[in-house]
Amino acid sequence: MDRLSYILEQLNVNAGVFFRGQLCGLASFEEEGSGYIHVLRSGVLEIMESRRDKVILDEPSLIFSVRGRSHQLFGSNRDGADMVCASIKFQTGVRNPVLDALPASVILPLSAVHGLSSFVDVLFLEAEAAQEGRSAVMNRLVEVIFVNVLRHVVSEDEAHKGILRALADKRLSRVLSHITSNLNGNLSVDTLADIATMSRSAFIQHFKQILGLAPGEHVQNVRISAAKKLILKDEPMSIICFKIGYEDASGFSRAFKKNTGMTPREWKKLNTSVSASIAPEAPAKTTAAV
Repeated sequence: MDRLSYILEQLNVNAGVFFRGQLCGLASFEEEGSGYIHVLRSGVLEIMESRRDKVILDEPSLIFSVRGRSHQLFGSNRDGADMVCASIKFQTGVRNPVLDALPASVILPLSAVHGLSSFVDVLFLEAEAAQEGRSAVMNRLVEVIFVNVLRHVVSEDEAHKGILRALADKRLSRVLSHITSNLNGNLSVDTLADIATMSRSAFIQHFKQILGLAPGEHVQNVRISAAKKLILKDEPMSIICFKIGYEDASGFSRAFKKNTGMTPREWKKLNTSVSASIAPEAPAKTTAAV
């Protein structure tokens, strides 16, 4: 499994477009637990983030914020900034080693990513056409844009850390792929060390050095992430336990609460409507309903 496929499998992305129009004025984005994609087609846009100097964009660009970092956008000229804004939700939650390894925010001219402008053109055409199913189509297009940006980030950024660095390591990439494909199998340290063709002690040391946690901790994180996706699909608890390698529901519930701070039932109640979540609408001059 290549790095991008692994990342997408671990995140399970849902996009929700909540604004389309001319941004004339200030809009604030502070929702925790949500990422954002802002697509600027034309106009001038100012971006203000804490711990970062103000950025002024005057060409078609994309602003990508994976961890919901607090930021503000300002359409600074008379006609405003022609934009589409979408929230990005991750079904496996924001406490995810994959998200931790990605840049908190990325600002890219559309011209920097091959083929991205084509998807953006279709996105704006869909927004303006007012056809049946517009919201669903726009959401899927944003997800495609998200994937293309991720591909660019993974391929262009050589200073990888955490899980991305591990995926670039031939020995550890085999281990990570084996873990995701065998969640209900034997994932002992000895088994994983054999797959990495390393001694047990050398494997543990290397794993900790690259990922910053023990192999067993990573296995539990991946199992809990997989469980979250199954919970949202309303799989019976007994089936979930079997699929992710827990012998009984009580052991799984303890591990789930240790990992998330919530029981599986509490987590499901909080996240059942994740794909339908809509971020607060930004102030605008003209806004097409989505």
